[in-house]
Formats: sequence, structure tokens, C-alpha cells
Amino acid sequence: MEKEHKWVLAKISLFFSLWMFFIFSIIYLIIDKFYLSENLFYFIGIAAFLISLFGGYMLALFFLNPIFQTNKFLDRLLKDTLHELNIPVATIKANAQMIKTNPANPKNIKRVERIEKSCEDLLQLYKGMDYYIKREIEQVDREIFSLKEVCEDSIKKFKEITKDITISGDLKDVKVKADKVGFIKVLDNLISNAIKYNKPGGYVKIILKDEYLMVEDGGIGMDSSELFRVFDRHYQADESKSGYGLGLSIVKSYCDKEKIYINIDSEKGVGSKFKLSLKNIRI
Repeated sequence: MEKEHKWVLAKISLFFSLWMFFIFSIIYLIIDKFYLSENLFYFIGIAAFLISLFGGYMLALFFLNPIFQTNKFLDRLLKDTLHELNIPVATIKANAQMIKTNPANPKNIKRVERIEKSCEDLLQLYKGMDYYIKREIEQVDREIFSLKEVCEDSIKKFKEITKDITISGDLKDVKVKADKVGFIKVLDNLISNAIKYNKPGGYVKIILKDEYLMVEDGGIGMDSSELFRVFDRHYQADESKSGYGLGLSIVKSYCDKEKIYINIDSEKGVGSKFKLSLKNIRI
């Protein structure tokens, strides 16, 4: 529970506790003290005070927990959406700079098309808000789709905005039944993360074979201590990198819901391989 939530909970708990103790006190006044021994009377008073504290806390928690959960969801939704904005904004910025450098270049038509595509991606992020809300209340429909097509689309998208890293795929035609929008976000985050922690002139390879999807890179890699924290929300192996450290947290959350098991092979200075088991979603 976040610090501000704890403070609100403490204040409301105290409010309920005082009211409960006040009610108990009225009851005590009604009871004839002379029918109770002094020790028993004090014992009942202390017990009533402790019950008031506990009861006040439980009442406050009961009424405030839905509000805390909603606030947590909205905070997460905002940060996840900001994270997803990075890719289309980077595409628009890069192509706009190239057009300004040489406005008469025939390639500018292609660059304008990329800008238009990135604008469409931004519009899709607005639609993604609706998706996040539906996912949170378990109303996302699962559909049958080709992973090969999804992987090819992601590879093409990242090739357009990444020039110094080779992105390639070894793809088989695999059909799955899952939340397609969520799976695309998972793949995009894995590729984006592989690019982010790569080396100049490095590579990213997407392998789709049998029951596994693998995203392999020749980047900086991770040691055992980093592997333990890699899925933690807001964790970044290199704090100098841009972003919020949300990508792999999004991946883990989706995979847990779809029962997709993740295995990571990584060596410091050599690279990493994320291996996703498709056993539970393949058809």
C-alpha cells in the first residue's frame, strides 16, 4: 500500500474507532457499575477500546479498498500509456527531421507515410485506453490469430525506427487463441527492450518455432541479481536509459493471465534470450 493510502486509512480508521468507542462508552454508562467488580469493569473497558481500534481499521479498509484499487489502476493506466507513446513519437520525430534536412528528396513521400502511420498508432493508443479498462474487468475477448503475421508487423515497425541494430525473424506459421492486442504489446515491449539494452551494431532476432516464441539479442545482458528483479515494476538495469521501467512488467502481467510461461537466458556482456511457452494458447 502506498504511503498516501496508508495515511488516509489511518485517519479514517481513527474516526471509526472513536465512534465505536463512544458507542461502547454509552453502553457502559447504561450498565450498572455496582453489579460488576472494579477489575472486571476496567478489563471490559480495555477490551472495548481494543475492539474499537480493530473494528475501526476493518471498517475503514472495507470502505476504502475499492477506492484505493481504482486509484492504483488509473495510476498504472496512465504510466503504461505514456510508456507506449515512445515508439510512434520517436518515429514521427525521426522522419520529420529527415524531411526538414532535405525537403526535395523523393524519399520524403515514404517518410510522410511513416508519419501518417505513427499518427495512426497514437490514435490506437487512445483506443488502448478502452482495452486496458476492459482487461481490468476481465471483458477482453480472445481471438484466433497468426503469430507469424503479428511478428512480421512488429519487425517491420521497429526496422523503420532503428537503423544501427539488425532486426530479423525466423518465423513459422503458428496459430494461437489469446488476447491479440495484449500479445502485440508484449512482443513490442520485448523487442523495444532488446533494442534499448543492445550494443551499437548489435542484433535482435525473433524466433517462432513449435511451442515457443523467442526474442534474442546481442546486447549488454544481465547477471543473476538483475534477473531476479527484471520483472519488477519501475526497475531498470540502466537508470540512464529513458522510460519508466514498465515494459517487462507489462509482459509479465499479460503472460500470467494467459498462462504463458517465461524463461530467460542471459549472460552479462553477451546478450539475453526471452523464451515464451505457447503451449496453453496454441491451437
